Amino acid sequence: MVEKISYFTASYRDGRVYLGGKGKEAGYYAAQLMNEYDKDEFAARLAVFRMENWNAVGQLRKGYINASTYMKAGDEIRYILSLLPKLRPFSELDIQGECSRIEELFTEEKVEQLCEYFRQRALTANMDFGYIFAGHFPKGYDEDFCEETEKLLQNILATLDFYDRLGNDVADAAKKLRQFEKRTYEAEHLDEEHLLPIAIDIFGSAPFDVTTEYVPLKKSSRSKTATVARRLHFKSYYSFILTDFFEGLQNGHYPRQCRMCGKYFVMTSARRTKYCDGWANELWRGKKITCRNLAAQQKHRERSADDPIVVRYNSRCGSIRVEEGRGTITKEFAAVAKALAKEHKQLAARDPAYAAKQYVTDMEREKLYADTDNRLK
Repeated sequence: MVEKISYFTASYRDGRVYLGGKGKEAGYYAAQLMNEYDKDEFAARLAVFRMENWNAVGQLRKGYINASTYMKAGDEIRYILSLLPKLRPFSELDIQGECSRIEELFTEEKVEQLCEYFRQRALTANMDFGYIFAGHFPKGYDEDFCEETEKLLQNILATLDFYDRLGNDVADAAKKLRQFEKRTYEAEHLDEEHLLPIAIDIFGSAPFDVTTEYVPLKKSSRSKTATVARRLHFKSYYSFILTDFFEGLQNGHYPRQCRMCGKYFVMTSARRTKYCDGWANELWRGKKITCRNLAAQQKHRERSADDPIVVRYNSRCGSIRVEEGRGTITKEFAAVAKALAKEHKQLAARDPAYAAKQYVTDMEREKLYADTDNRLK
């Protein structure tokens, strides 16, 4: 990210993200957004204060600024900063340092500097280009002052843009991440190959506002040597959170929702785990216990998969929906294929011999699609 907003400069290596001096499993911050999005009406409160921000940007881009509008935009950002400790990674970063930067940026002195800059720039508006090219400027024009203020203006616009987009970034990312978690059942296997098509279907393939450099990184404070890591600089929260999600997905990490406490966590294996290792919402015999252990005590021991007949059916129908959405198969073909898959599932439920020997073969993509073709003929 631009140096003025240093929240989202993160390094990635070996399936881990390093941010604010701490290392987490890649995908960790995406899962935490899903947990913290609804707390204390965080998202709704974050999205409210942005009108003066929007007005200030419009004025600056047109070449003027109203002092009251500019100062109120700073107040809006300060309010947003008061909310951000409720959301990771902001809670782990230097909020106070950013507050100090905003205090220095949104002052009456800066308003006066901007107004003087716009006044001086107006002096050159009607000048002949030849005079400007030769270095002849009108009386009252300070070239060094204008170059310095141009940098200030870019800093201000980048800051206003970041905080203007933040509310939408949080809401959009949380909504799509939850959609992804609900659709993981469609994947035949919970690995990158099978989860990536679902992710692309939800998030699309739009480019992120990211710049990259390679830096030495120590894996821990005890490490004696450094290794090469990718350091990414983000210009928006959305770019950061989706990068964290896809970096996790690339390394076999994906979000899951605990069926005991309802919280989201990062899963790092292909098991269809139902319960997290966090503390449960209730005690067991007066003592704290994890969701996984509580489920075991309550005789709800999780299996590595649910009913294999249903799992395979859901996975195949999910894949059919993805292909239909991409346009690689027609709606008619998709409808017949799903109907045929349902017939196979119902037969497997009634006939153990079919379920044990032929069901898996009939539900393979090539076999199912070949049978669908025959039925459509």
